[in-house]
Formats: sequence, structure tokens, C-alpha cells
Amino acid sequence: MIGMIPGYAQVQEAGAFLKRKGVMSRKAGSFSVSPLAIGTHLGEMNRVDSLLYQEAILCAVDRGINMVDTALNYRGMRSERDIGECLTEAAAAGHLKREEIVISTKAGILPGDIDAALVPKNYLREVLLKREIIQPDEIQVLNHYKHVLSPSYFEFAIGESRKHMNIETIDLYFVHNPEYSLIPLGEREFYRQLTRLFVKLEDEAALGHIRHYGIATWDGLISSPEAVGYLSLERIITCAREAGGEEHHFVFIQLPLNPDKPEARQFQNQRVKGRWLTVIEAAHELGIHVTVSSPLQAGAVPEKKQALSTVLQTEGILAAMVGMKRKEHVEENIEAILI
Repeated sequence: MIGMIPGYAQVQEAGAFLKRKGVMSRKAGSFSVSPLAIGTHLGEMNRVDSLLYQEAILCAVDRGINMVDTALNYRGMRSERDIGECLTEAAAAGHLKREEIVISTKAGILPGDIDAALVPKNYLREVLLKREIIQPDEIQVLNHYKHVLSPSYFEFAIGESRKHMNIETIDLYFVHNPEYSLIPLGEREFYRQLTRLFVKLEDEAALGHIRHYGIATWDGLISSPEAVGYLSLERIITCAREAGGEEHHFVFIQLPLNPDKPEARQFQNQRVKGRWLTVIEAAHELGIHVTVSSPLQAGAVPEKKQALSTVLQTEGILAAMVGMKRKEHVEENIEAILI
């Protein structure tokens, strides 16, 4: 076991890696990334699926996919730990430099910890509340989700994710589905709390624990402005500027785009400088990079190759997160980004 892996993704090193592997490369400020990323959301919380994921991740990196997307709550924390196993193995063997790979993760939805045999409600009671990482009045409940915007929780969560993945610095850190807190809090209190959270994330960036941050949403950025869970990207960037000034580290968003959810490229629901734009157009106007979740609708899309190609060719999309639990899935999808 080597120590925590130092460094973070870099433009030149990551770009050279992608060129060697013969895959497309896109630049996003401080790093280069393959248009296709491996997602780690779905699957069972067991050793069998962990081994499948580890094999798929190592295969993906070997074939030239240099972005891995996860979240603290995915598979009861197993997904992050599986990534950590892969990064540690590859680094120890000299097969991969930290500067060549982009790691993104998320927090906000309260997790469980399968390795500690704690389902989310027990993890909340036995860890988060008992250790006073969060206070009871900071928890927002929406349907079956418990969500928080607490700065102290995010400080804890970033530390846990770094430990799970055995890396000193997370390249991209998302606030996960913030609309889950917006709906119960209401707009005024939500944006106040979001600004406070962004101050903490700016602090984490200054410490070198994260490089960039953003929000990963489901309906929030693509819904109607009249919808109760609607997120204004322009207002969110105002929060980031209040937290970190003009040199703030909020430069990414993640949202769904697939045949059943085409709004990101069709629905002009985001107002920026007095103009109504699609969220992809709005992000470009505001200097924000767009990543896509669920391009294949968890495998439900009938014409997978065409659906993936359409997303990857959409102007303004940096990368698409595709769940790939088996190396066979990697081999099927890698063709879309080969030069």
C-alpha cells in the first residue's frame, strides 16, 4: 500500500496520455479529458460488483478513458473505494500517473456505509449526528432523500472521499442534486446556504483538497423557471462570485441528456444577461463546462451507439458519464471516442 497519491490532472500530461491511447481529447481549463467518462452509480453493494467495477475501470483507463465519475453515496461508498483500489494499484505498478486522470465525485445526499454495515439512517445517527458533523435542523427531507448543504458536512465528506480514493486532491467536486434542498428550504434560504457552502468549497480549493467544484443536478437546471425545484445558473454563479470573487473555482455542471430528457439542448429556460438560453448555451455564456449524466438512461436507450454519438457530438458538452460495470461495456463504448 503506497501513501496517499499526490497531484491532480494536468492539461499536458492528460493530453499526452489521450494522444498515446488514440482517443479524442477536450480541454477544460486545467486538464484534458476524454469525451467519454466511466460512471459508477449502479450496481450491488457487494464484492462481486466491486471486482467487476475494478476490472472495468482498469480496462477503461488502459483503453484511454481518463475520467472517472462517482459520489460518496454510490453503492454505500463502495464505488469510491473501488476507484481507490484501482488508482493505488495502477500508481504502484507505474501504469498511470495521477496527472493523467480526472476524478470527479459528489456529496449532498446523505450516504450509508456498507463496509460498516450502516444504512443511511443509521449512518446519520451513528456517525454524522453523534460526531456533530451536522445538526438535525440542517437536514432537508424530500421524498425518500435526506440532503444537506452544511459546510461542516462537506468538509467531512471531502475528507472521506479523498481517503476512499487514496488521493490528495479531487479534480472536480460536485454538490449533488442541490434541488433536493431548494424545494424544502425555499429560494431565499437556499441561495443563502448555497453561498455559505461555496465559501467552504473555496477554502477546500485553497487547501488543495479539491481543484474545482460545481453542481450535479437531475431536473434542477432543465426544468421550467416556474417549477418549484428550478435552479437559475446565473444566480448560482452570483453565489460563487460572492464566495470566491471573480477567480472562483465553480466551473462545472452536470445534468442529464438523453432521448427522454432533451431539455438541456432544446429548452430555453435559463436567463443570462436578459436573454433566454438553453442551459448548455447559458453555461457557455458564463464560462462553465457541461458534463452529462445518464446519456443511455441506464441502458434503457434502444439505439445506444446513436444516442451516445448524439450526446458526444452536441456542441458545448465536455464529457458524458456512462455507467460501465463490465469491461465488455467499455469495449462497446470506447469506439465512440477513438480517433
